[in-house]
Amino acid sequence: MSVKTQTKEIIKQVAPPLNTRFSTGMLVSSSYYVLENTKIEELADEMAHRDNIFALAVVNASMNVQGAIIRKDLFDILGRRFGRELYYNKTVIDVMQKVRTFNYTMHIFECSKIIEKDLITGIQDYYALVDDQGSYRGLFSTKDMLIFLSRLTQKDIEQAKRVINRIVNKEYVVQTKRLRIAIRNEMVQDIGGDSYFIIPKKTKNEIIVGVCDVAGKGIAASMITAIINGMISTNDFETNSIESFLLHLNNYIYSTFEGEKFVTSCFVVINEDESIMGVYDFGHSMAYLYRDGVFKFSLKEINLPLGVQKITNVKSGKMKLQSGDCIYILTDGCIEQRDIKSNEYGIQRFNKMFISNYSDDPSKIVNALMTDIQRFRGTYPQQDDITIACIMYE
Repeated sequence: MSVKTQTKEIIKQVAPPLNTRFSTGMLVSSSYYVLENTKIEELADEMAHRDNIFALAVVNASMNVQGAIIRKDLFDILGRRFGRELYYNKTVIDVMQKVRTFNYTMHIFECSKIIEKDLITGIQDYYALVDDQGSYRGLFSTKDMLIFLSRLTQKDIEQAKRVINRIVNKEYVVQTKRLRIAIRNEMVQDIGGDSYFIIPKKTKNEIIVGVCDVAGKGIAASMITAIINGMISTNDFETNSIESFLLHLNNYIYSTFEGEKFVTSCFVVINEDESIMGVYDFGHSMAYLYRDGVFKFSLKEINLPLGVQKITNVKSGKMKLQSGDCIYILTDGCIEQRDIKSNEYGIQRFNKMFISNYSDDPSKIVNALMTDIQRFRGTYPQQDDITIACIMYE
């Protein structure tokens, strides 16, 4: 009877790195290795029975990394005509590829900057991780880095969505002595840069309504939205004038983002007793008055968008209100929305729909307008955040 001899495994593993939070040690997808004097044919035979190994390091007796063997590349070489014969009795040094090494404690973001060009190419390159003594601790690839960054970005987006949804309600309705106000908001993928504010003042029979549109989309835009909301919610409008607040808000955004981000916005301050409305336009220019027809606000004094440059004063205009006046403020996502044929919704259709859906209920008006915009785009995706504010003065 013949006895089957048990061959010794030549592929070995190192223990995974510990305490690797946000370090490259988190990225290890292969901890396998072989010694540099291993025969190619022996390695290929063992790897043929271990299809879970896609890459492994080549190390010397001191566990210093010499290179890496990529499974696909190895079998491509051996699968060529006379491949096995050409590499018969040669060692893995002859087929390994050189790899860059990083300390496994390096911060992932620092490493991602170093290999940024490799990430852009889309080719799956491998890198070796070592400890402070230069000993092998594992391999990771550009794919591992991209997966990590993608998951991290997705988590950030989900967190930003939760924050923005707490800050900006999809619909808000309020009624005072002489005002009825309704606002609708629809963000792209529940994250964006549109926001609105309704701030009643107690000492005066006044109310402040603001609509803001941050340039750009995504997490950066939502971050500015959160900043604006925080500054508004902590400001004392009873003692601080709206002018001083807007001045501070503009200069804070400018100093924080150094002019790289800006916010178009329109704030109106309505004194119900005096029937006076103050208007503070920061490059928004999308405010309209309905009074026996639609009229666009025509202000001589318009400010640059918030955050474009540092300012020392705020420009404003005033308007005498009449009973039955209706003011509406919108963001450009309303009129720039396109349909499947690339037609733009446009301000003319918006104003026409406003007039045809006009009633004494501002909530019905904004809902009808929002419905028409969504009907217009059909299957075409929403391109930008949409906000419509309707203020009715009785």
